[in-house]
Amino acid sequence: MKEIQSNINIVGGGLIGASIAYSLSKLGTKVVILEQKAKFNHKKILDKRTTAISEGTKKFLEEINIWKEIGNYAEPIKKIQIIDRNQSNKIYFDNQRRKSNLGYIVKNEFILDILYRKLKEQNNVKIFNNVRLEDIFYEDNRIISKQNNFFVNSNLLLASDGKNSSIRKIFKTPIYSKDYKKKAIVINFYHSKNHNNIAFEFFFNNGPLAILPMQKNKNYFQSSIVWTNTNEFINSLLSLDDNKIISILNKKIKGSIGEINKIITKQTFPLKAHLNSKFFEKRIVYLGDSAHSFHPIAGQGWNLGMKDVESLYNLVKKYNSLGLELGDEIFCKEFQKDNFFKAYRLYQITDKVDSIFKFDNSIFNHARFSAINLIERSKKIKNKISDFAMGVN
Repeated sequence: MKEIQSNINIVGGGLIGASIAYSLSKLGTKVVILEQKAKFNHKKILDKRTTAISEGTKKFLEEINIWKEIGNYAEPIKKIQIIDRNQSNKIYFDNQRRKSNLGYIVKNEFILDILYRKLKEQNNVKIFNNVRLEDIFYEDNRIISKQNNFFVNSNLLLASDGKNSSIRKIFKTPIYSKDYKKKAIVINFYHSKNHNNIAFEFFFNNGPLAILPMQKNKNYFQSSIVWTNTNEFINSLLSLDDNKIISILNKKIKGSIGEINKIITKQTFPLKAHLNSKFFEKRIVYLGDSAHSFHPIAGQGWNLGMKDVESLYNLVKKYNSLGLELGDEIFCKEFQKDNFFKAYRLYQITDKVDSIFKFDNSIFNHARFSAINLIERSKKIKNKISDFAMGVN
């Protein structure tokens, strides 16, 4: 069978896999991408979700010269309102002191389309679609993956193959996991009032409902809702026609963006979180969802995946400049040292915040009310929270 030589073999060509491939290609690294799905085409991509891009991620995308194109499809978040149960108990966030936005909302399909158009221009990147990974083994200081009709021989394998990582299963890397026994529904829709670049997050007993501002489509105001609720509720919601769903949503969002006029797309996914016990095996590094996933309450999952990408990019750049071999044990442990705590911290924060807002009794309600009022009055605390959300701390 044919054997392909590369510096780095990337298993999984989604948002994280394509991002690390493009960033490494800028360093002159020979890269192979193995993707089990058919060729990416944004007109056929079934994932209609949006991604919240933090200011920190934007800066990295600027560094690798791709933000300009992604920015054409990005709607900035200038303010965020957090609302606990009722309109009288809320926090306002903005970022006037840094003279920048709190984040940006972009459709996943556009990010993927841009990344793959860019990757096709790189002579040091090879992309293989409809690939089935069959085995992984080692020869000397190389790691070799066996596919259905060819091998890839490389210094380092990057696992970016998602929450149910096949690489993780092959190597039996232990994980800590939590099933919230809930679902999130993502609904893109048109509405009557200008969102004015404000994102909202309402906290209800069964989970948060976030409204994320999207770019106008012709003359129509557009936003995306991410609503977490029980499996039973989300399933029952999907059984309704769009007009009934719109009626329910309009009551929940309390006129914050006017009335919802039309649902464009609906998509659900189960709510689970996990954290690998370590982010590497021999000549293997786990990135993004293959390493960690979180409750979407903070909207930071993809941005932490991009921190993985940025960290690996900087590590490869350093090793190349020193003439060191990529993918050895020291390399992998350095990646672990740089990234594990960030993931562990976000795993704990998102899980505990979800628990705090989930409780609904007089003691917890009073405590939340007091805490929210304290945060709203304290610029110092609000600034720290804003910096965390922006990925600049």
